[in-house]
Amino acid sequence: MADDTYSYHINQSVISHKNYTFTRLISEDRTKKLELLKHLLNHSHQPLVICGPEGIGKSMLLKVLQEKTMANWRYCNITNPADLSFEKLQQSIMQAINPSLTNKQSPNFSALFQQLNRQHKKLILMIDDAGFLIPGLINQIIRLAKQYSALRVILVLTHHELELKNNTDTTINEASIIEIPPLSELECTEFLYLIATTPQSELTVNDINDDLISTVYQETQGIPGRIAAKFPGNDDDKNNTKALKLLIIAVIVLIDLALGTQWLSHSNYNIKRIAVTEELDTTLNKSYFIDLGVIKK
Repeated sequence: MADDTYSYHINQSVISHKNYTFTRLISEDRTKKLELLKHLLNHSHQPLVICGPEGIGKSMLLKVLQEKTMANWRYCNITNPADLSFEKLQQSIMQAINPSLTNKQSPNFSALFQQLNRQHKKLILMIDDAGFLIPGLINQIIRLAKQYSALRVILVLTHHELELKNNTDTTINEASIIEIPPLSELECTEFLYLIATTPQSELTVNDINDDLISTVYQETQGIPGRIAAKFPGNDDDKNNTKALKLLIIAVIVLIDLALGTQWLSHSNYNIKRIAVTEELDTTLNKSYFIDLGVIKK
């Protein structure tokens, strides 16, 4: 149960106002996942799998992570995993470390990571739709991450894709899995009001009632992408998709800003324990270990 501090109610006058902001849609569970992701990237070498059904917000979480990046992090974002080979992956990683490199140059791969280590920086390799990776490539990626301490790996998979990869790439069992939770019925309600205030939305504030909320929640199971798809705007599909993606990004960003690291001192998650640094330890009330919401496969 969330602390009363995080309780909120729908204020009709605010919702109907043209300056209605995203601050009224707060999901403590999703904030925990974002903070957890940042913490593990900083303090653990284990590969990470962001897992959940289509439309839950996995890709959006990665985008928000990049926007809220740490000063010492660099990103290598793989957008076409179906066409990825190990050689192409290495080239992408090298260009992420040193953007001035060209395809004709062949610098020493290890030397680039030594450079990162000297600069006390990390490279975050993010692979969305990792289910499309050729069999065996995840094994190679995870072995690469073991070899270079500055490399962090994030794979985005649905539950079905994760099950398939368990058969073809057994090292994925070493990954920590972060499940993205669906919205609660209350959060679904506020998301509907948020959609209703979006330009070109077919849904209006007056359309929203208990019956609609109950129906939408049951049909979509609280998955934001499914909710958004039920109420397309009057513009072309491409603009609507872009707007709805920005909507979800904004929601997650405000989640991060609204709750920050508050969850760290209130979490009652029953999971494995991960050692933290002395610096973070000070922030966490002098505790040498912190419970984190990680599902260990």
